Amino acid sequence: MLIEVKGLCKIYGMNHKTVEALKDVSFSLAEGELVTIVGASGAGKSTLLHLLGALDHPTSGDILYRGASLFSLSDVQLADFRNKNVGFIFQFHYLLPEFTALENTMMPALIRGYSRDEALEAAESILTFVGLKDRLTHKQSELSGGEQQRVAVARALVLKPGIVLADEPTGNLDSRTGESIFELLVSLNRDLRITVVLVTHNEGMASRIPRRITLTDGRMSRTPEPSATERKP
Repeated sequence: MLIEVKGLCKIYGMNHKTVEALKDVSFSLAEGELVTIVGASGAGKSTLLHLLGALDHPTSGDILYRGASLFSLSDVQLADFRNKNVGFIFQFHYLLPEFTALENTMMPALIRGYSRDEALEAAESILTFVGLKDRLTHKQSELSGGEQQRVAVARALVLKPGIVLADEPTGNLDSRTGESIFELLVSLNRDLRITVVLVTHNEGMASRIPRRITLTDGRMSRTPEPSATERKP
């Protein structure tokens, strides 16, 4: 297993009140899976995604990555884990407007300690893969919404992470552009065998993903996990 989620709970304190965002959530993810997390607004989807990416700590429970506990790590170790192992894609691309597509994509590699030449080579390669070979030197203002999101996808992939976590990556796009980004994520899973976890409100997209995790008021629906054959997209 790539990831094992064990009894995950998350409680937030707000205005002298507590909100249980997640309640005893447990499941596992195999390498190369394509999974969607669905549920109504406020069901805990983004909270779960943030915990899977070690952006936050649970109130109780744990997540094992390749058998090792994530939340036994220090904050510095968690930051290193995120940089090396997790690619994040959000509804908003969060590109730096003063930099080109190539420079935005290079950022995680430079943070990782790659030389500029190594980061440049890795960024060019993944931008070409996502269909932006001819847009390397364009800045955010010179790119369409779909192209900006493709740069965000490339940035998430430049270090070849074990898992990509996508939080409503098509939610800010028109239907045609959103479909192209969805197809790109599917191809990443299929061609590169990267585990992809997608949070979406789009039922049409969710219905085309082989495995679904449904959250209701912070609890996960108790549905059987797929067999090894069913895990393949």
